[in-house]
This record gives sequence, C-alpha cells and structure tokens, in this order.
Amino acid sequence: MKIIALAILASAALMTGCSSDTPISYTIQGEDPSFVDGRWMYVLTYAGGHETVIDSARIENHAFTMQGRYSYPVSAFLYMGRGADGMQISASDFILETGDLVVEKPAEGIFLLAGTPQNDLYNDLPRRIAEIEASGRPALRRAETRDSLLHAIVLGNRNALALTLLDVELQEKSGEEVSALLDSFPEAMQHHPAMHDLRTRIDRMCTDVGKPYVDITGLTPEGDTLALGEVIRRPECRYVLLDFGALWCGPCRAEFPNLAALREKYGSRGFEIFGVSFDSSPKRWRECIETFKMGWPQVHQGFGRAPRETEAWNDYALDGIPACFLIDCSDGRIIAKNLRGEVLAEKVAQLME
Repeated sequence: MKIIALAILASAALMTGCSSDTPISYTIQGEDPSFVDGRWMYVLTYAGGHETVIDSARIENHAFTMQGRYSYPVSAFLYMGRGADGMQISASDFILETGDLVVEKPAEGIFLLAGTPQNDLYNDLPRRIAEIEASGRPALRRAETRDSLLHAIVLGNRNALALTLLDVELQEKSGEEVSALLDSFPEAMQHHPAMHDLRTRIDRMCTDVGKPYVDITGLTPEGDTLALGEVIRRPECRYVLLDFGALWCGPCRAEFPNLAALREKYGSRGFEIFGVSFDSSPKRWRECIETFKMGWPQVHQGFGRAPRETEAWNDYALDGIPACFLIDCSDGRIIAKNLRGEVLAEKVAQLME
C-alpha cells in the first residue's frame, strides 16, 4: 500500500499548486443538444459556505463560451439556469483554475470539465478508485488503499483540488486528522475560503472519532421519550450504531437493509442501532419503518422542523444524510463514522467476533 501511495504522490507532485491569492484566467466552452438556446449557463461556487456566481454566458446554437478572471482557484459547479428551474450540469464540482476548460460528456446525462491539470487528475480519480474496488481485497483494506490514494494527492498538491478532497475526507475521518493535513498547506492557502469553511466545520464538531457521544432525545414511534444514552447504558449493548436517515433519502433506503441484516446477525451479541429520523411526517416515518423492517430503537425530534434545525443535526455537525457514528458502549466514545455497506459489515464483524 505504501508503494502505491508513493507512486501516486510522485506523479501528483508534478502539478503546480496555486495559492489563494493567485489570480486565474480561464475559458470554459461547452456544446451539447441538451443545452437550451436562450438560457444562461452559470459558474457557481460554494467555497466559504455561501453561494457565489462567478460567471455566466448565454447559450446559442446549443453552445456557450465563457472567458474571465477570478481572484484564486476554487471548487465550482456548472448550472444551466438559476433558481427552481436551474439544472446542475457538471456531474460533480470541478476546479476553476488557469487554462482552457472544455465540457465533456463521458456518458449520457453526465458532464465533466476537462483540460487543466487539477481537473484531469480529479476526473481520473473514479478510474483509480474503480481499480481499487475491483482488486478483490476485503472492504476495509480497499478503504485503506483509497485513503492512501487521496492522501497522496493532497500531500502532492495542497491546492484547491486538495481542499475539495479533504472536504470529502471529513465525512469519514476525524477532524484532527484533516486538521493536520490542513496545517501542512502553505501560508497563502490558509486564507482560502474553502480552507476557512473546513476549519469552521471542524471547530464545531463536538462529536467526532475519538470523542464522547452527545446525547440525543426524541419521541419514539409510539410517542414515548427515549434517549440515546439509555440505549448505550443497557447492559447487553456493546456497540451502538447511531444512524441518521429518512425515507426521502435514496442512499439511506439503500443502506437500511444492510443495517437490518447486521442487527439480525449481531444483535444477540451486543450490537444495537439507534435511529434518528428526518422524515417529514409520522405517516412517512411509519412507512419507512414498516418497509425496511426497522425494529431497532429510533426517535424523531419534531415534525415541521427542517433537519438542519434539529439539535441532533447540529450536535453531530451533519453535512447530509445518510450519516452514522459507531459508539463503544464501554466508554461512550465514537470509534468510527459514516461507514456503510461492506466496510461497516467488516468493521462490526471485527468488533463482534
């Protein structure tokens, strides 16, 4: 694994990093029958925690061209239209940096921006990750190899792309680990809005890997009050998976059967789940429970409130769902977060067997 990481690092280090005070000059060109004449294409960034429109161009003959300057390289998105009728064009974010960017269409309905060093490296990541996933190694081993890949790219670049990757890493890694990598960035990058946003999120993470859980209290489907701490303190519980989800969340629905299977297999040995629902109504919540046979303890913190308004969302500094935290009942500390699928199954198996 170290050999793989060093090889990637050596190739990634050939790229030139740009600081947050390096002005950039760019062109963006795109053409596709789905680009609607008369509408506008926009470049947006959410760096710093708020939306900023960087550039726009009118679509003519199903094509557009933008040419401009910006104060620094930054993670951005391409949208056709604004507001409720806006459509995200770039399949994921891209890096707005100096150079000529071209909209490419690797598959129907999927667009990406290519033609500059950071974006070409970013666009090649799915292929590298697919090779790791196809290696036949155990899921936890594959996860470790993916980490090595991402860390190598971060250490070899320390630029806007690296900040984008660390934003993803923060979903699974501790704030302490990500902070250590952020500290290694050059002084100029310390003032980048995305850097500030990451550090702000880390600072408000009172719950993280290695830290004690924060209690959550809510109403059960039966209308009783139940706290996470009550479940953790049950003598038969060794590990509790705190799971945040909802019926409207597609990835949550995909994961619920996996959780049910894990509880069925390891429930008698001390594995329990504590669910926190963000469903919009009691009816939808009951439908979720019945559909996915969710027999574990779970609560809701109040219908009529947006998920981001709940204490649970803010106490656990959630950025979206699904989200989960694995808690060791012996000391109440979080030992892992946001593990799903095979990776979660292997981790629980290691703990329980």
